[in-house]
Amino acid sequence: MSNTRQVILETLSQRGSLPIDELARATRHSAMATRYHLALLIEEGLVAADQVDHQANVGRPQVLYALADRAHEHLPKQYTWLAEQLLEEIGDSLGAKEKRALLRRAGKRIAAAAPVLRRGARVESRLDRAADFLSERGYMARWEETDEEFALHICNCPYRQVALQHREVCDMDMAMIGALVDSPLKMTGCIANKEGRCSFIVAPNERRVKN
Repeated sequence: MSNTRQVILETLSQRGSLPIDELARATRHSAMATRYHLALLIEEGLVAADQVDHQANVGRPQVLYALADRAHEHLPKQYTWLAEQLLEEIGDSLGAKEKRALLRRAGKRIAAAAPVLRRGARVESRLDRAADFLSERGYMARWEETDEEFALHICNCPYRQVALQHREVCDMDMAMIGALVDSPLKMTGCIANKEGRCSFIVAPNERRVKN
């Protein structure tokens, strides 16, 4: 997003609905240039335009521009800072051991939202479910079979900056992934160690039947 459109969104967030001349002053552009950027924001569903009659009913109705709900996704965020503060407070209140246990419970709770497989589903089906579930949440996951082993790879950590400072969040992922594949795991790579991806060897509960 251009700097001008970002200024428009932040100005509307701070000051509420505004006419074109106020937004032009905020962006330090002409009204024509500002209207061009507003049109793009309206097209993206980030800004809404409403006509408001003048109090004296004189002249053309004035157009006021306001933030749409979707625009809040583009405003500055501090999720990493919040997560770090919460993890530190949990550790101070409960201790390191219980903090890790809490995160593992959270991981299993997250995994419980995945689609239910039939009882005794093969490891391939469980890996498909895990990869789909994780990818929908930004992990960019895939799996492969090599040398009679199954490996699950995560190519993106959605909270990498938090994990770099608080490695215990990896316990949450281990518990979540273990529950998703319903098999023991062995971590062989970790993004928090500044490696390219997180990798896990998955121990199948049964040998794969060859056709």
